[in-house]
Amino acid sequence: MSDQNLEARVHALENQLDDLRRRLAESELDDWKARIDQLEVQAHLAQMDASDQLQPLVDQLRNRWLDAREQFDRAGSKAGDAVSTVADGVRSAAKDLGDALSDAVKKVTPNR
Repeated sequence: MSDQNLEARVHALENQLDDLRRRLAESELDDWKARIDQLEVQAHLAQMDASDQLQPLVDQLRNRWLDAREQFDRAGSKAGDAVSTVADGVRSAAKDLGDALSDAVKKVTPNR
């Protein structure tokens, strides 16, 4: 196999890896949006004092998701390092919000 063929294959694999990272980050964003939407519906259905306490959290979660989505969209066609950085940022934001989201869901649905 020639050096040019090898370089072309490595480049193609790097592009595939970047695409997979982008798809993973987008999937994580979609998952968090679904979780936030679920929390918001539960807060509206709860019709209790907890919903007043949860709304600021829902707003915060929605704003963090919008920020992550904006970063992801801006990185769109940039180099692989940028996609990787955004994907890492999405994972970090998801981790930071995970405990708060779990606590909020427990408040709204204490039987879980």
